[in-house]
Amino acid sequence: MKPETKLGIFTVLGIIVFGFSLYFLGGFSVTRSYDLNIKFADVSGLPIKAPVKLSGVEVGKVKQIKIENGDVIVVAEIREDTPIYRGAQFSVVMTGIIGSKYLKIVQGNPSAGLLKGGEYVEGLNELPMDAMITQTMSSIKEFVDSVNNQGQFGDKLNQTMNEVRQLSANLNQLVAQMKPYLSRSVQNLDVASARLNDLMAKADSLMTSLEQGEGVIGSLIKDPQMKEDVKSSVKDLKETMGEVKTFVGKMSRFRVYWDYDFFYMPGPALATSDLALEIYPSSGYTFYRAGIANIGNEDDKLDSKDYLEKNKFDVRFGLYNQWATVSAGLIRGAGGVALELKPFYDREFLERFTFTGEFSDWGRDRTINGRLFNKPNLSYGVDFRFNRFFSVGAWARDALETNDFAVKANISFNDQDISSFFGLAAMAGS
Repeated sequence: MKPETKLGIFTVLGIIVFGFSLYFLGGFSVTRSYDLNIKFADVSGLPIKAPVKLSGVEVGKVKQIKIENGDVIVVAEIREDTPIYRGAQFSVVMTGIIGSKYLKIVQGNPSAGLLKGGEYVEGLNELPMDAMITQTMSSIKEFVDSVNNQGQFGDKLNQTMNEVRQLSANLNQLVAQMKPYLSRSVQNLDVASARLNDLMAKADSLMTSLEQGEGVIGSLIKDPQMKEDVKSSVKDLKETMGEVKTFVGKMSRFRVYWDYDFFYMPGPALATSDLALEIYPSSGYTFYRAGIANIGNEDDKLDSKDYLEKNKFDVRFGLYNQWATVSAGLIRGAGGVALELKPFYDREFLERFTFTGEFSDWGRDRTINGRLFNKPNLSYGVDFRFNRFFSVGAWARDALETNDFAVKANISFNDQDISSFFGLAAMAGS
């Protein structure tokens, strides 16, 4: 056999052996580790070799995924220098809405002792984010279909909107009766503002003449003391006119909004409405809210899952800026706080999303429709605003007790006539 042939054969054998070595030793690591077996009901989308993270730090990888006695077992290979304490929580999470999945560990209590290699622990079977998104979109589709098909929800929505239209008609009638007075008042304010500007300009001109001794008044007033007295009087008059002008400007920036929320909970098939006035003074960072939550007839027969307490006052004081709104007061008839966040306020399209949470009735301990409620009322959700008048959202109502999923619709608009009325009331009070 020629030397070249022998060399070729040994080269081919060497490549084959090298390939098999890479295949069988590809997962080999010189770092010592131990295995933990975590039981899950579903780990859809979790790949082999996915990272295992503790407090955001990668401490291992998913070694194997198998099924034992009907349970999904995730074998996590943890670095030997990373202790995991008993009571630790294991869950499958995503790096983002469309990101990859990994195994997350929330550390346990050191006093409970260490988990040993090969032990079996229970994982948290949380609803995956993709399933939550699918469920939410399905609920919104049912919401739209129900409105289009005039189903039970559509009937309730139409009934509620009829009541709102009736209330709006009554308010329009009241405003129509007051509109001539409001219009004359606003016109008078415009005229007054223009006259104030004219008077202030003349006062400036008069002060200049007095200081320089020019003009008829400047030449007539030769006595220094009299000149100073006149200058002081004109200065006081100018300051007074400036304050009046500032006050009139603030009154014109007074804003009042009607805010209507409609919630529908598909689970118990319940609908509820909130109606409120939101008043924004001219300060630019405070507001007041006054209205009624869960509007309804208290004498109506309650369904088995109807735990909404009807006609509760909702009165709040709040602060706001571009990205957050916080308020406190009576929230649905009980003391509480509310927070609205717009983390993407400076980004196009994303700025339409608002994340809201309401936490109230902290000492609740009473029976409602035969059911004991002894946990605070926590509701939270996300809203998407189509325009300045209308938005929709998905919410969890009373999450610590009934945890009902709800679809929300909101209508909000500025009432300029009532804004003028409140502005005039504020000026009259001052």
